[in-house]
Amino acid sequence: MPKTSALPSAAPYRRLLPFLRPHVGRLLGAVTSNVIAAVLDVFSLTLLIPFLNALFELQPLPDRPGVLYDILRGTVGLFLIDGDPMGSLRNIIFVILGAVFLKSIFVFLAGQTGAKLQEYVTRDLRDAVYMHLTRLPLGFFTRFKAGQILQRVLTDTAQTKQVITEVITRALQSGATVIVTIYALFAISWELALLSLVVAPLLTGALQPLLRRLRSGHRRLGNQHGEMTSVVQETVSGIRLVKSFGAEGYEERRFIDASGDYARGTARMARLAVLSQPITETIGTAISVAILWFGAREVLVDGSLSGADLITFLILVMRMLQPMKQLSQLPTTAQASLAAAERLFEILDHPTEAATDRGTRSVSGFHDSITFDGVSFAYEDEPVLRDISFTARRGQMIALVGASGAGKTTLVDLIPRFYEPTAGRILLDGVDTRDIRLPELRSLIGIVSQDTVLFNDTVRHNVAYGSEGRFTTAQIEAAARAANAEGFIAALPQGYDTPLGERGTRLSGGQRQRLAIARALLVDPPVLILDEATSALDTESERLVQEAIDRLLEGRTVFVIAHRLSTVVHADQILVLDHGRLVEHGTHDELLTRGGAYRRLHDIQFGALEEQRS
Repeated sequence: MPKTSALPSAAPYRRLLPFLRPHVGRLLGAVTSNVIAAVLDVFSLTLLIPFLNALFELQPLPDRPGVLYDILRGTVGLFLIDGDPMGSLRNIIFVILGAVFLKSIFVFLAGQTGAKLQEYVTRDLRDAVYMHLTRLPLGFFTRFKAGQILQRVLTDTAQTKQVITEVITRALQSGATVIVTIYALFAISWELALLSLVVAPLLTGALQPLLRRLRSGHRRLGNQHGEMTSVVQETVSGIRLVKSFGAEGYEERRFIDASGDYARGTARMARLAVLSQPITETIGTAISVAILWFGAREVLVDGSLSGADLITFLILVMRMLQPMKQLSQLPTTAQASLAAAERLFEILDHPTEAATDRGTRSVSGFHDSITFDGVSFAYEDEPVLRDISFTARRGQMIALVGASGAGKTTLVDLIPRFYEPTAGRILLDGVDTRDIRLPELRSLIGIVSQDTVLFNDTVRHNVAYGSEGRFTTAQIEAAARAANAEGFIAALPQGYDTPLGERGTRLSGGQRQRLAIARALLVDPPVLILDEATSALDTESERLVQEAIDRLLEGRTVFVIAHRLSTVVHADQILVLDHGRLVEHGTHDELLTRGGAYRRLHDIQFGALEEQRS
């Protein structure tokens, strides 16, 4: 990620503009409402001039030049009553109340419009990142942890919202208030206005060391909170291990230590936060005293100001300090948000599978064979497969065996083009799969992975995942029967409408696997990939899954990855992989006769070597 400078980069702002354009009406509404509210806020304060003058039985609106006094004469001046100070005061109070009421309406409108703007822009950004994410190639997800991706989709989008919050809403409101207030200050006394603009920034400057400590402290607090959360997550997810080893006390001490660190850090931050108030009041009082001293000279010595002018000026200066402080903190707040935006755009800049798909050919189905022709694959310059060549005919079962890390899963991942070969080609009915449109290629292939993924939804929706509305209830139930799943589904409380819980926690491993097979079979793919489909099953579940595979083999090409050689003895071809190379291929009997790598795997698994030693 590029190094950030002291000032916010303009690039993320520019890239956020497309997300603002659909909501330009709300943006203009927020800007307009904030400006009007700021004008009315300052106007209501300047009404103190005629009010105080009338209170002290002076001319409510002195004959002074300037736009400010012209505005006052054109508004509140219409309600002043000569010779009736109490009537004038009453009318001025009504004007003040009216101005404050109108300001409150526009503050409400600005807040509502700004909140909708923030949330809808954040929604659009979050949706764009998620939709783009689902279309990224599989290689992207091998480079990022799931937690990192969740952080970007959820946390970073929420943090990016602060750019809109600070820049478009709060900064606009504060900026408008400061500009209008400065104009009013210069209209009252340009000498005092210059003094205020020089002295007032001392407040924000004096608070910067405290603010920096608060920022660094909150960063540490975030880490301490994350550590505390991590302990809870690890304990809950591994509670079986904790109890089996009697480690409850150890985990309790870990949590108590993390909780104590977080509590002490929070107390320190509270102490610093409380300290900001007396500092603000002290410096604010010093500024007020300075303005009072020089203003008193203009009132008592020079006679260029009235007492009402001075008091109103002082109130305006104090009112301006808070929005000035907010503006001074904007770069710091924006930096964190822009960093989050850059992380989001890192995802959005990654090309999708559709963007890199060069396929232009359509296919009507799978009719003859899948051929690997000198296929090699390397992941980040690390060779995984080397010069693999074989042909799988339609209706055959192709078994892939070998030690872990031999490249079996990578080989089958090349068929639906989850990855692209770095050398050689894969032919489907004589056509390079890279020339076939990706959605059409994948529609021919069903996959059952070793890591069965079920969603927190009903059995019916899990079987028909991604195909809602395409299949009837009868078709869904037929797929479940073919996968030997109908028996346990019928025993569930609500049958096919039973929610399965997160990741299908209500089911056993064998039941989850059979539902995954039913899901793949529902779309009736001509090519079926079973990636370690029976590796984690008990004997009975394995038998049921194997029966489903045997029944469905007719007219379908099946690629089976399995550690248990008993599940592939009837395969038409067995491919033996070793360190990414195809070292043997043939039928079960042929490979046993050769006495090579497959025979060694077979003997180790079935205990033949131990029997020979005995």
